[in-house]
Amino acid sequence: MFMKAKYEEIMQEVKNRKSAIDLYGKNILADCMEIMQFINQKLAEVKTYLTTHPFGDETQEIEFFKYYKPKLVGNLMYFHKIYRIESKCPPYKEQMDAYYMRRQEEQRLFFDRHVAFYQYYRSGATHHDSYYFVRGKQGINSETESYDFDNEPEFSTGYDRLVARIIAMDMLYNYLSERRRVLLHAADNEPLGLLKEHCWTGKIVELVELVYALDTCKCVDSGKIKIEDLAEYMGCIFGIDIKHCFNTYMDIKKRKGDSRTYFLDELSNQLNQRMVNDDIKTRGRG
Repeated sequence: MFMKAKYEEIMQEVKNRKSAIDLYGKNILADCMEIMQFINQKLAEVKTYLTTHPFGDETQEIEFFKYYKPKLVGNLMYFHKIYRIESKCPPYKEQMDAYYMRRQEEQRLFFDRHVAFYQYYRSGATHHDSYYFVRGKQGINSETESYDFDNEPEFSTGYDRLVARIIAMDMLYNYLSERRRVLLHAADNEPLGLLKEHCWTGKIVELVELVYALDTCKCVDSGKIKIEDLAEYMGCIFGIDIKHCFNTYMDIKKRKGDSRTYFLDELSNQLNQRMVNDDIKTRGRG
């Protein structure tokens, strides 16, 4: 597949650099500058690669501008946004939550403005790909927010930048949610370092099962919390973005068999088996 190996190599390098950054540490501005310079270098490598490996057909061009380039530029935009937000953040904790909340509201407005394109992209639709992701077929969308590091018409269709912004905004919303959660716990004197060390390693659908079970049993706020807010909260706790929670729930409902709660059933079985094993060990010691 066109440049797949090169792309995967670059993205692995970016992933390694990202994993070394403490997004909630004191050196966030310097770290953002460093990784932005690194990703810019990788973009330059991609441009150089394309000069010697041109697209073989329109399918390859669409693939590059719809999937490959936006992921790389999206990470660049993400750290650019964090740098701008953190460099202007008020110094006092009582002002910081309101500041981050306003930034999140900007995220919501962005998705509201681009809801049609967002739905097209997230649905996996392809019928307009030749318009959105082939160069020279449309004017540059003024809503795609041009960046100094990505302003070459021959290297953009305009809409690949919009996809990159969607990717960046998704990551940024999670970042801001975590920032606000850290502040909330900091107010209760909880050590900040403990809040970002654990992540959900199961499947998203399994976490959705758990969210709906908690909501059904009214285990959080006596059931007064909205399911979307509960899903967002659980996602923040475990460092995962739960998107389209209701759609996932509908997929769970379509399951066949006597029980449709695969994950909850497995939790019950495993916990009961653990207690049985503990009992056996206890008797063995006696």
